[in-house]
Amino acid sequence: MMLCAARAMTGKLAVTTFFALVLLPVAMLGHDGPWFGPGDISIRGRAPFPAKFGPGAFRAFDLWFADRVGLRYPLIYVGTNLHVGLLHRPLDRHIVFGREGWMYWTDDRDIAPATMADSRGKLRFTPLEARRIDTQLQAVHAHLAACGIQSAVFIAPNKQSIYGEYLVNADSGSLPPTRLDALIGEVGGVAKDMIIDPRPTMRMAKRLHAPLRLYNKTETHWNWLGAYYAYRALLEKIASELPVAHPELASFDNYHMAVGPYEGGDMATRVLFSPWRFPDEDILVAPNVTTIPDMGQRPVGDFFVQRNPRGSGKILLLGDSFAIYLVPFLANHFREVYRVVAERFDGSLIAAVHPDLVVLETVESYLPRLLLPPLNLERTCDVRSTAAERGSGAQAHP
Repeated sequence: MMLCAARAMTGKLAVTTFFALVLLPVAMLGHDGPWFGPGDISIRGRAPFPAKFGPGAFRAFDLWFADRVGLRYPLIYVGTNLHVGLLHRPLDRHIVFGREGWMYWTDDRDIAPATMADSRGKLRFTPLEARRIDTQLQAVHAHLAACGIQSAVFIAPNKQSIYGEYLVNADSGSLPPTRLDALIGEVGGVAKDMIIDPRPTMRMAKRLHAPLRLYNKTETHWNWLGAYYAYRALLEKIASELPVAHPELASFDNYHMAVGPYEGGDMATRVLFSPWRFPDEDILVAPNVTTIPDMGQRPVGDFFVQRNPRGSGKILLLGDSFAIYLVPFLANHFREVYRVVAERFDGSLIAAVHPDLVVLETVESYLPRLLLPPLNLERTCDVRSTAAERGSGAQAHP
């Protein structure tokens, strides 16, 4: 009898304990709890409570609830230790772990889990898509040339295009041809001349500076050393089209490097919630002497602008976060460097600045952006307003 009673109590205790543990995060709704790991983690801002009931309200409520579940930090810490620390697998299916601590973001944003098809030479534009890109780039070139504006497309390489030997069983000199390689061979002369491919310059720099790296192991972006050589490739193209002020400032002799430990790039900290888990280092490249009186990228209307009275001409960068790194280097030569977040050529943005050169920058994995039709090309030559006069325009994006 006593044995049966003990078993009954033990069973009830187990059930009670189970439900207590399951419901504890709900009972502590809104209490994040401490973070037990080293460093700090970066989490996006909390989703708001749905403003009204309608299509998508349940999904919005799910996001709101997930962002406020109690003990969120300890749960993330436990999950990270299980998946990343114990099982050695990423929490996000867009990330691939390479050898020697290298991380890679998928080279095709539409595929999850990541198959790294481009790195294996298995990703291509269709013939129709290649012709479409060719036609659109020719149209952009013609419209901008009619306004006295040069145009270019700058492709920021995927990390695996420079350090692919830690991902596939080949060194960087014998990697399979990629979608970008094929596209350059498929478009006509005008479009081909517009495309700036910094991979050869960066691969040479990789060998020159080894064991220092142009990309951090845990970051999707290049570091400042990589950005410097990307800028050099861009400047070489610019110099063939436009006069460049103070070309001597492009020499690496004018810069110094600082190397230090790195808690982790965006993949390690913002996606895997693992600061300091993966050994890494960061490289800063800074000028020996400051030559730009007006330092920093400042918001002006739709744009971020860096000015240099000693430079000449204006350049407009339409692009993503990789473009941020290029601005300080280009500001050595241009009077004004404008940057705005954009995925395609936009005549309205170009008309607001009326630059001497427009560069559309996109990272290699987002190469399908070139399929997006350009916007407002008929407005490219409209110079009735300038970016400075449009200070009340849309909020600029970093």
